[in-house]
Amino acid sequence: MTDLIQTVLLYVCWIVVIVRVTALRSRNQRPLWFALLMLALGITMLQKDTNAFIRGITGDANFQYLVSSVMAVGVAATLLTFAARAAEVWISPWLRWISCGITVFVMITSYVVFTAGGGQARPHFFPVPGTLSILDLYWVVYLVYQGIATVATLVLLIKAFGRVRSWLVRTPVLLLIIGSVGFTVFIGSRFVAVFGGVESAVAFGTYVSSPHTIGVSLGCSIAAFVPLVLGWSAWRNANALYPLWKSLVTAVPHIALYPPRARLVDALLPQNSQLRLHRRLVEIRDGMLIMNDWVQPADLAQIEVFVSDVPPDLMTPITTACWLKVAIAVHAAGVPMATDPLDLVREGGTDGESELNWLRSVAAVWTDARTDRFATTVSETRLAAHRP
Repeated sequence: MTDLIQTVLLYVCWIVVIVRVTALRSRNQRPLWFALLMLALGITMLQKDTNAFIRGITGDANFQYLVSSVMAVGVAATLLTFAARAAEVWISPWLRWISCGITVFVMITSYVVFTAGGGQARPHFFPVPGTLSILDLYWVVYLVYQGIATVATLVLLIKAFGRVRSWLVRTPVLLLIIGSVGFTVFIGSRFVAVFGGVESAVAFGTYVSSPHTIGVSLGCSIAAFVPLVLGWSAWRNANALYPLWKSLVTAVPHIALYPPRARLVDALLPQNSQLRLHRRLVEIRDGMLIMNDWVQPADLAQIEVFVSDVPPDLMTPITTACWLKVAIAVHAAGVPMATDPLDLVREGGTDGESELNWLRSVAAVWTDARTDRFATTVSETRLAAHRP
C-alpha cells in the first residue's frame, strides 16, 4: 500500500512540476515549485527500479539514501521559506540557506569519508550500535536540522492558517500543517531508530512519514494552482460585471483608466485578471457616487412602487439597477443634478468580497426586462417634467 501511495504521489509531483513551471516567475510560488521538485526527486530515489539502476551505476547501495536525504533537507528549507512568507514573518535568507547549505555539506562530506574508509552501516545507512564514526555526525546534523526546520515551519503555517479566510488557500496550508506534524513525529522515530537501535521504529517511521509525503505533495500541488484558480475566478467576476461597468464608464468616461472595449475583446485579451477586477470594482463604485447626484426622492419612490411585486431577494438589486439607469438617462439628456439628492450608495459590501457579491447581484439584473421597463418609465416621467 505504501508503494502504491508513493507511486501515485510521484506522478502527481512530476505532473505539477512540469505543468506549473511558470511558477518560477512568482516569488511566492517559487518555494512551492522547488519543494515539489525535490520531493519528486526524493520519491524517485525510493523506487525499486531507480534503486537498482543507481546501484548498478555507482556500485553503492547507500547512495540512494544520501540523495533522498539531501532532497528532504531541500524540501524542509523551501517549505520554511514558503511558511515564513505566508505568515508574513521575516526570517533572514542567510540563516535559512546557509544553515541548509552547511547541513548538506556536512552530510555529503561525512558520506564520502565514511564510504572511502570502508565503514560498515546497517540497512537504511544507519550506524552500527555501540560504535562511533563519522556516520553519527551525518545523522546528528541531518536530524537536528530537520527537527528545527520542521517545527519552525509548523508554527509559521499555523500562524498563516489563522490569517487567511478563503478555504481555497486554507486547504493547502492545512495539508502542509498535517504533513509537518507527521514529519515531526517521523524525525523523533528516526532518532530512536538511528541511535537507539530499535528496529520497530523503522517500520513506525515508514508509516508516520506517509502523512508528510501526502500532505506536502497535495498541499504544494494545490497551492501551485491557487493563482490559476484565483485568476479564473477574477476573470469570471470581471466578465459578469462588464455590462454594469460599461454603462457607467460610457456615461462618465473619466472614472476609468482605459475606455471600454467590445465584450469579446475584453474577455479574451490576455491581462492581469485580478488587477482588472479590482479596478473594475473601484470604477463602478466611482460611477455610482457620481450618478447618485442625478436621482431625486420622487424617482426612488416610483421605483420602490414598481419593485414591490418582484421576489424579495431581487428587490434591492433591481432598485439599485433602476436608479442607476434613471440617473444615466437623465444625465445623458442634460438634466441638471437633483436639488435634493439621496445618499443611495450606502448599499454594498463592507469589504472586497462582500462588495463584489453585492455588485454582482446588481449586474445580474442589469439587463433584466423588468429593470429596463421600470427604469424607462421613471426616466420618461423625470424627463417629461423638465421639458419646456
